Amino acid sequence: MRPLVLFIALVAGFGCHRDRPKEGEITPAVRIASKTEIPYPPELFAKRIEGQVLLYLFVDSTGAIVNDSTRIAKSSGQAAFDAAALEAAPHLRFTPAHRGAVPVAAPIQVPIIFTLPDSVSKAK
Repeated sequence: MRPLVLFIALVAGFGCHRDRPKEGEITPAVRIASKTEIPYPPELFAKRIEGQVLLYLFVDSTGAIVNDSTRIAKSSGQAAFDAAALEAAPHLRFTPAHRGAVPVAAPIQVPIIFTLPDSVSKAK
């Protein structure tokens, strides 16, 4: 339900004239929510370890990730989280960045968060 609410809020925001970017200003790429989950590394799940990996990647003007552009901007400190994030990166989808109304290629940093299921339910 949350992605739908976020999507509606984003669409509603684009309708406001004052929120439009200035001419020549770049609006960043946006990750498209997916039902495909990034697999939690089993050894870290068993040890109840959570973490976050910050990926740096380059999104082309169609919203696809440019081959071999993905890097770790900030490690989680756990090699298994970093590897899982890198492996999942090619499956992430984006709306492209825009310069005005024109789609453009641009870099983006994307957090990949590994949270245990019971941690999520406690946070709600």
